[in-house]
Amino acid sequence: MSRGRLAGCLVALAIAAAPAPAPQAAPKGKPKKLDLIWVHPAFDSLAPASIGLLPAASFDSHRQNEMVVERVFGQVLQPTGYRWVSAGLAKEMIRAALTDSALAATRQAVLTTARVDSLAAPRLCRALRVGAVLSVRLDLFEQVQVEWNQSGKPSTTITLRAAVVDSGGRQLWMATGSETGEGPYHEADAGTLGVKGSGLGATPITGQGGAPSYEEVATRLLSRWMPRFPARRAATPATP
Repeated sequence: MSRGRLAGCLVALAIAAAPAPAPQAAPKGKPKKLDLIWVHPAFDSLAPASIGLLPAASFDSHRQNEMVVERVFGQVLQPTGYRWVSAGLAKEMIRAALTDSALAATRQAVLTTARVDSLAAPRLCRALRVGAVLSVRLDLFEQVQVEWNQSGKPSTTITLRAAVVDSGGRQLWMATGSETGEGPYHEADAGTLGVKGSGLGATPITGQGGAPSYEEVATRLLSRWMPRFPARRAATPATP
């Protein structure tokens, strides 16, 4: 073998043996907010004139958190043009027209699948005198505060899942998503303004802001959903 050919072979072998360059990591940044929303393709023709908001359900039965979601849902849904039955009124109407056990069964169904099934929906719609019912499940309601002697950002995170089922048992709309709100950054060595409590239970007060309220974060999440909740179409005037 000639010297030139031998040198070429050695170069080729060296290149083949060299490790492949490591792939470059994608630039880090804040994760994108991801909402999964599904709308029935025939929603326009199936859309009910009225919708009942069922009592919200959480796995820990935290009624205060459930009421926050019910209240915010009621606020953001008003501009959609439907006639709404509030969650509080829906609870009383279900009890009056059906039974407490029906109310408990509805809650269990929402906790299990985040919606009522096709057999229960017609009965609930008749009880509420509406064309569809909207259920909502609280999958996560978490608030993290930063202690006075720690550094970091306090935060509030909410994850919800909701569905609309009509009086015929058809699911018309579904959404699931999460929202996190952060408070201002806390410095561990920030000066104190005073103390809270007394004796061994005294805690310094720094004046630094805390985590956003549950209502504020829930409003952000549900307001983001509303553009994907089809508004009620105006009735077409009759031809004279």
